[in-house]
Amino acid sequence: IGTWKDDIKIDQEVVAAYIGGEIPPNAGAHSGRDWGAFDIRKEVIDRCPTECMRMEGGKLMINNRECNRCMHCINVMPRALHIGDDRGVSILAGAKAPILDGAQMGSLIVPFIKAEPPYTEIKEKVIEPIWDWWMEEGKDRER
Repeated sequence: IGTWKDDIKIDQEVVAAYIGGEIPPNAGAHSGRDWGAFDIRKEVIDRCPTECMRMEGGKLMINNRECNRCMHCINVMPRALHIGDDRGVSILAGAKAPILDGAQMGSLIVPFIKAEPPYTEIKEKVIEPIWDWWMEEGKDRER
């Protein structure tokens, strides 16, 4: 899963443009319908699962230590919010979609590893050893 380590970048002028209605939210995906004026509190801040966002003095503030990187705020305001520059991947294994229980998340094997092209270091030093280990130790129906 692609992720980043540092803080979400905020362009406060563009946030103000979203609030003022100059830029359509969700990259214009709902432009054919009349949803009313954009309300940053209802559509972004109150929908944050970790409640790490707030408006302070007309500016959007994010407590990045509490953020779980769900990407909702970035999807709603893609011009105002951007992921950090320290980018990499998190590696999980063992996810499954059983019929009765529903989809289940895998186990987090590598929380963060820097990802830079051509990605051979990740493939050779992380992915292939995990595959070898998982083929021996993974539970039935998870391999």
